[in-house]
Amino acid sequence: MGRHDVIVVGGGVTGLAVTHDLALRGLEPILFEKNDLVSGTSGKFHGLLHSGARYAVSDPEAAYECAIENRILKEIAGHCIENTGGYFVLMDEEEYYDAFKKGCKESQIPIKDVDVDEALKEEPNLNPRINAVVEVQDAVIYAYRFAVSLGLVSKMNGADIRPYNEVVGLISEGKRIVGVKVLDRINNRIYEERGEMTVVAAGPWSGKIAEMAGIQNVRIVLTAGTMAVVPHRLSKRVINKMRAPSDGDIVVPYGSVSIVGTTAYVIEDPDNYAIPPEDTELLMEEGSAIFPAIKKIGFSRMYSSVRPLVSMDEETDTRKISRRYEIYDHEALHDIEGLVTAVGGKLTTARAMAEVIADIVCKKLGVKKTCKTKETKLPNPLEALSFEQLRIKGWPESLIRRIKDRKGTIDEELLAEVLYIAVASSSW
Repeated sequence: MGRHDVIVVGGGVTGLAVTHDLALRGLEPILFEKNDLVSGTSGKFHGLLHSGARYAVSDPEAAYECAIENRILKEIAGHCIENTGGYFVLMDEEEYYDAFKKGCKESQIPIKDVDVDEALKEEPNLNPRINAVVEVQDAVIYAYRFAVSLGLVSKMNGADIRPYNEVVGLISEGKRIVGVKVLDRINNRIYEERGEMTVVAAGPWSGKIAEMAGIQNVRIVLTAGTMAVVPHRLSKRVINKMRAPSDGDIVVPYGSVSIVGTTAYVIEDPDNYAIPPEDTELLMEEGSAIFPAIKKIGFSRMYSSVRPLVSMDEETDTRKISRRYEIYDHEALHDIEGLVTAVGGKLTTARAMAEVIADIVCKKLGVKKTCKTKETKLPNPLEALSFEQLRIKGWPESLIRRIKDRKGTIDEELLAEVLYIAVASSSW
């Protein structure tokens, strides 16, 4: 049994960003994830690095947060991002155009009007029946690259990262949480780790972790969203319908495929839900309204994720629930010391969310060091490890030779994605 400054529960992007922030401040955090990194919500989104424009009318605070973090992440994590840009295309809701542009201006989101004919030249697969086009700073972020980069820099700064280690219980002394019980899912053993503070960043499972401390009323509403994969890259840019946020209003060019998203419906259990059969037809109809070719190409698969949104008791429409985040200090809320829970937010705003969490934790621990994540560039794992280091880490010589022989070939980019998994498996 070890002892650490901070225990982080959850290996999604938020948990990894918290671990990174704390390690940069000189603390020694330990992170537990029951599966592989970003195997939950963070690894099952549509790939969008938000410009903020999607929320410019309906959720201006979230829009502003996204606009700020979009610029920061492009600076510190460029190797994880394809800076595609994006178009918002007006198809039917004419009255939304002025409200959209006004909202973007008020949230300091850069936009530019684009001539429709010029946009169709740039994106020939677009439905020609569009009435207006506005360019935004949307981009594509590759979640696993981002996660491995966050994990690697955290490890380099003294953090302990433990995937396939599931927190199955909280250890308390009186009204204080002092550690966790952990199931090592590789070696099938249970052990304990102690910490001065515990941060729960387990996304849809955060409520279940809080229940281990006897907390029953963490304000989380679980909404699942379905996405569809088109086995063809239909555009250079991210394409959004210019309308109030609704089902099937975005197509994201993710590598060599396109992701049509998303739907939204409330669920009870993140481990027990199914994709509604009608979602396939809905996403086909809405997606093909943007790119008519989708009806001919079809979908290669469907997938879904569960978003842990901040509960708003008076609001039942999932599209009207804010995408902002909340940090629950259970000492103030429930008289339980040493425990903080993160709820809501987006992958785009995970760094900012982590900064707030780390500030709270450091204040409680008497640590006066400030956040450095805004200006700290993340390492590219593919550049940080040499072939000699791979040998030291015990990689088979046959695998190292195959990696070297793919360099400079047509498949070098494909190899890079495999290497991220290999780097992660050898680094923690």
